[in-house]
Amino acid sequence: MTAIDTEEVLALVREAGADLCETFWRGEPVVEVDDMMTAFHRIDGAANAGMKRALARLYPGIAWMEGELDTTEPEDDETAALAARGEYWICDAIDGAGQFLRAIPNWAMSLTLMREGVPVFTAIFDAVHDEMFHALWGHGAYRNGERIRVNGRANHYQGIVATSQPPFAGRDRHAVRRSGAALSAMLPDVAAVRNLSATSLQLAYVACGRVDGFWEFGDDSINCVGGALLVREAGGQVTQIDGRPYQLGSPSIAAASPGAHASMLLRLQEVLAA
Repeated sequence: MTAIDTEEVLALVREAGADLCETFWRGEPVVEVDDMMTAFHRIDGAANAGMKRALARLYPGIAWMEGELDTTEPEDDETAALAARGEYWICDAIDGAGQFLRAIPNWAMSLTLMREGVPVFTAIFDAVHDEMFHALWGHGAYRNGERIRVNGRANHYQGIVATSQPPFAGRDRHAVRRSGAALSAMLPDVAAVRNLSATSLQLAYVACGRVDGFWEFGDDSINCVGGALLVREAGGQVTQIDGRPYQLGSPSIAAASPGAHASMLLRLQEVLAA
């Protein structure tokens, strides 16, 4: 398997995120759906392409997977052959594109290295607030170079938890129904439920103890698989809501410190049972 220089990759992510940040602060809110899609493909597409070129120069043996609005399949025969050997990058240049395009400063850039279906490195960069979260399999989770840990809550009761919905959630009626039911089930238990920002960044907030837990129904794994590694390396637990292991393509996610994860999962599984 290819050895990567973590600091080198983090520097690339930081540079690309800083460029996006400049674009963000120059922009005005884009309000029409067609205009939003056009702007997204232009801005996100350019950032993804730049990251792809830079990583291909450094690590030509690692494939590249397209993002959430394209496909998780390799884009051509060459990258398909590379991915078959078990290594590929997943990049979401603008996780939280809706916020970015509406001039709301709650978005992030994420980059994850997958090996044989498992995330082994991730970087989640909040360029607006200059916060770089990263994790390396077996080597812990970090915020701006400092080690981070999930908080020590024994359960989710009276906690601050977060949730979100995958892109175009309305296409999955089961996810829509379960999301609504889960919110109704969780609200009486906790001090507050929030949707704080980009999905990857909310998982980063779980990893550093700012948020007690996060859940989501629907496949949002392009945005979640790196954050899942971050939470695990920070001492937390991540599964599907039915308790099965979380992986790329999973239809739900629950992430928290071990105690909060256990109690939160019991409550959310009531939604599945119903």
